[in-house]
Amino acid sequence: MRKLSLFSAALLVALFFSCQEKEDPIVEVPSFEEQESEWIRLGVWDQSSNFSLMHPLTANIKTPSLASFHQASANYLSSSGRYIVSIERNDGIVRFFDTGIENHLDHGHEYAMRWLSATAEAPLPTHFSATQGNIVIFNDGDGSITYAREASMETPTFRPTVISNIGNGVHHGAATWLKGNKFAVTFKDEGTPGALPQRVKLLNLTGELTAENPNVFVTGIHGDASNGDHAVFGGTQGVIVAGADNTIKLIANPSPLQPTSGNWMGTIKGNDEIKKFYGYARNQGVFEIDPHAESIKPIFLSDQIRTYFLSADGGHLIIQTSDHVIRVFDTKTGNELASRAVTVADEIAANARKTADELTHYRMMNENNPVITASENFLYVLEPSRTKIHVRDLKTLSTVATMDAPANTSNIMRVGFQVK
Repeated sequence: MRKLSLFSAALLVALFFSCQEKEDPIVEVPSFEEQESEWIRLGVWDQSSNFSLMHPLTANIKTPSLASFHQASANYLSSSGRYIVSIERNDGIVRFFDTGIENHLDHGHEYAMRWLSATAEAPLPTHFSATQGNIVIFNDGDGSITYAREASMETPTFRPTVISNIGNGVHHGAATWLKGNKFAVTFKDEGTPGALPQRVKLLNLTGELTAENPNVFVTGIHGDASNGDHAVFGGTQGVIVAGADNTIKLIANPSPLQPTSGNWMGTIKGNDEIKKFYGYARNQGVFEIDPHAESIKPIFLSDQIRTYFLSADGGHLIIQTSDHVIRVFDTKTGNELASRAVTVADEIAANARKTADELTHYRMMNENNPVITASENFLYVLEPSRTKIHVRDLKTLSTVATMDAPANTSNIMRVGFQVK
């Protein structure tokens, strides 16, 4: 009996240590400092539109002695994360600001900030698109498009190209770039009333027709985005999809979308790194658009959406509602990752968007949110006092860092890139 007891005790000890060995090891969650890229920066504008560049990991702030941005300009980031394209719509001028953060994918370089000497001039430059290093702006005043390649912007001979007289009529339109160096551009049917176009055609770099589909048209088009393979245009009866393979097709609206005011998608957002697009309808919410599956499905239904945008790599969809709740969705699965009430600085444009007419509302929804921005993994939020910037993990929305904002901060924007 004693031998059996000793054997049983030995067996229990062995089982105990065996269970210990099979337990999952403690995994330390990487910190903000370990996860955020050393090449991510925050562009910061003060109330006088002077610009500074802030390093989130070191809190170092650089304020160049350069001319300020125009007070009323709409500012957009190029796809590399280096250049800020400043559109002065009413004055018909587009300026280009070099943040000096050069993207080489697996490493980077930092140079002095500067304004490029070259500008683009055309009547009413409005809709902005940036895809795989190509910048395209549609000019509402004459239907022309402005084109710039990032690869040439750092050269002394850089000059943006304005492509005019393409036969698309004067209208409130959109244009973007596709692989094969072609443009997807809106065209207005002659004699059709209103400011919106009805068709999309493909043009080459000189403005000559490459492809069209006479069977694809809608009552009105507003907004677009491209990932290089596909360009998606918001439309009253559905979205028009133009492909780099010269195809042009219509994906019809599913319920609850319909071609009435506020019920069709007039803002479209995409990213070079993902295959899906995200459209917004004022009265309905945000929808996922899959050009390959030719499908549209709801992601978040609400008529109280304040803003929506994608993270730097397109991996996360961020939606803020009027009750100040921020929701984050995984763009691979469509699943909601996190939801939390987040206090942010008052955004003056939000009130203007809320009361604006339909087309102005959709145009403003395409602009960058001035108080919330995102890198690949983190959300940067300007707090109501405008003295602090809170950093939140995109997967949990938990605060992981707090930084002092430069004095009189008005707007913030993520610039730079994640090392691949």
